[in-house]
This record gives sequence, structure tokens and C-alpha cells, in this order.
Amino acid sequence: MTGNEPMTSHLAGPRDPDELALTAAGFPAFHLWRETTGEGTRYIARARSLTIHPHAVVTGSLPELTAALTAGQPDREL
Repeated sequence: MTGNEPMTSHLAGPRDPDELALTAAGFPAFHLWRETTGEGTRYIARARSLTIHPHAVVTGSLPELTAALTAGQPDREL
């Protein structure tokens, strides 16, 4: 295993996998996944299109990832 686990795989880890799936459902324009390395866990979002901004976000926490994706969508009500 490489440590790169797409959102569609069975995610095992300290966090509830449904938390990532629920977040991904709220951002259908992005691929979301979690990577676990020797340095810790990070969450990645990559836009499905080059016209979407931000195109990529990498962070150490799911709430921070959600905040960054929400901030990048001006038409979304906060």
C-alpha cells in the first residue's frame, strides 16, 4: 500500500471514514482523500476541472480542508 487512499477505498484509521465521505459529498467538484505517512495524516482535495479554484488543497485537518474549500466557493452561503 502506498499510503494514498482515494475517497472510494475502505478507509481505516483513527477518524470515522464517514466523516470524510460526508465532507466529499458536500464538494462534488473535488476528489477528496486522506494520506497517512510517517509524518502523520493529511487531507487532500483536488478539483475535477482546471477551471475550479482552489485547484488543490493539502492540510493536516479535515475541518481546515472544509474551510479552504468553502472559502473558495463565493456563491456558497456560509
